[in-house]
Amino acid sequence: MRPALLGCALAILGLAARTPSQVDHRISQSPVKNQQGRGTCAAFAICGALETFPGIPTDLSEQLLFARVKLHQQDVDRWLRALAKPTSLKEGDLLDVYTPLFSLVGTCHEAFLPYHPVPGEPGPDVPEEIRQFLEIATMTPAAVQKVREAFGKYGFDDLDAEIIDQEECRGVDRLRQAFDAGALAIPAGYLVLPSAWSDLDRLGLHLGDGKRIVVHPGMMETFARQDSDVWLTYTAAQIEMAKAGEQFVEALASGAWKSRPLVPLKEYGGHAVLLVGYDDRGFLAKNSWGTDWGDGGYFRISYDYHRLYSRQALILERARIRLPRLSPFENRPAIEQGRFRLKIQPIGQGDDAAWQLSTWMLEPRDANVEIVEYAAEVPGENGAWRRVCSRAVAAGPVDERRGMPLVIAGEEHAALRAARDVRFVVRYGVLPFGDPSKPEEARWLRTHIFPIGGPPSMVTCRDLDPLP
Repeated sequence: MRPALLGCALAILGLAARTPSQVDHRISQSPVKNQQGRGTCAAFAICGALETFPGIPTDLSEQLLFARVKLHQQDVDRWLRALAKPTSLKEGDLLDVYTPLFSLVGTCHEAFLPYHPVPGEPGPDVPEEIRQFLEIATMTPAAVQKVREAFGKYGFDDLDAEIIDQEECRGVDRLRQAFDAGALAIPAGYLVLPSAWSDLDRLGLHLGDGKRIVVHPGMMETFARQDSDVWLTYTAAQIEMAKAGEQFVEALASGAWKSRPLVPLKEYGGHAVLLVGYDDRGFLAKNSWGTDWGDGGYFRISYDYHRLYSRQALILERARIRLPRLSPFENRPAIEQGRFRLKIQPIGQGDDAAWQLSTWMLEPRDANVEIVEYAAEVPGENGAWRRVCSRAVAAGPVDERRGMPLVIAGEEHAALRAARDVRFVVRYGVLPFGDPSKPEEARWLRTHIFPIGGPPSMVTCRDLDPLP
């Protein structure tokens, strides 16, 4: 359920063939973000899922994604009418509204269009072409196409995305199977009471460690037996059901128990988050409300809550990186002058732990790099750097670019984590006639050194800047 290269890597590590009792991909996620009160949660959840794929930056522009949805709402871009169904969009719309647009326009790096907490107010450094993109009402179809070509770099095709409807989503098994097959993140939408979720540290359940980070049905409703007017909290209702040999969700579905909302229905709403694993108590999830909320921005959704209030989910098979610039006259200077970055992403757990490297360019459109060589080095004697491993990775067909990922596992990974420092030396080049069978004939046009910038044992998923 991941790109082919990552699937191979997981299989090598022994992860893909397992049916584990728990999956925890928190270490593989991009940093937690904050939507700051705007109803842009679906944009954050989808971008968060994309950011787990190799060759995709860990900081995509939610602002551009949301602006594109608003563009569809205004119906000024005629080429989007090919979707053949009218849609009224607004802040807070769920995943199925955003998903079809990704096959037409992707998003870009956050640097081109930073997120702004106030709608329609881009920062002073936003490029004029994107600034015009936000002024939706004045754009012509030609201008829309120009923006699409310039900045729609990262996305996914329709065939690579599957919307899981409410019935199947609430069944739980489909999502757990996706995680077992290698998915690192799954956007999911829920019915929520925002005031209760905002007060998670007081109203949530805890797992015995004192941290109240578990979302549960008692944050939405109270419960009573069908023939009783005594309304109970979720925990009290669970105890009563257990005495009678009843399961919580099944007892509500059968009509043996009833529920009522805590507040007027108008106070409830929808919210999208990113599921990043599961255990025997529920789904692990990443929110977009900053690191001060939950457990550093993460929390758990109890299975009872999920089975009652989940609305849909989105499973991404792979991500798309738009075609590179293919002009042979532009390629060499584009490589020699390009702003390359290295992505390091921890994957796996325990003995199966590994680092996945991939690379991307900050430019709105990549140069046609056909091969990359990654070398990992640690400090040796007399201050010299000692090479632990070195391998070349071909980019593949131009319409199948995936960031040229390389997995460092086993003894090599252990040696790097045990070192006092690590750096990566990355060479970028082209192949004779694009032939990947002749890596020894590669012509290397650029070399960068990327320090990890911290203890190797504490590596998190992030993008590395090269040394000057």
